[in-house]
Amino acid sequence: MTVSAQGSPAGHLARELAAALEGRGIDSQVFEAQGIALVGIWSVGLVVWCEPNGEAWRSRWSLDDGSGTGRRSYAVCTCAAMETAVRRIEGLYRERYRRMYGEAGPEVRRPHSGEGGRG
Repeated sequence: MTVSAQGSPAGHLARELAAALEGRGIDSQVFEAQGIALVGIWSVGLVVWCEPNGEAWRSRWSLDDGSGTGRRSYAVCTCAAMETAVRRIEGLYRERYRRMYGEAGPEVRRPHSGEGGRG
């Protein structure tokens, strides 16, 4: 993961998101400039914006893979619900990876997983 030296709120949120994705086995890079930050998951062509939304902050990503034409569809999640965003991005990552490479993808590590399954 590449992290810039800047310290904007968007950059902080992007680094937090990238760390959570890394904890699930998803490699990404963080870029920030001019009040927004991007988390790039290049293996599947996915970019997540961390940006202001009025008084709050949000993550926004395209649900389209760029292969179609017309209007793009976006998913949005408040940064206060980071775990929800991580689960949704992970699901999209797996779907795209399967479509692009014909397999489920690298094993995704689950946070706090222990022996014996769910408790």
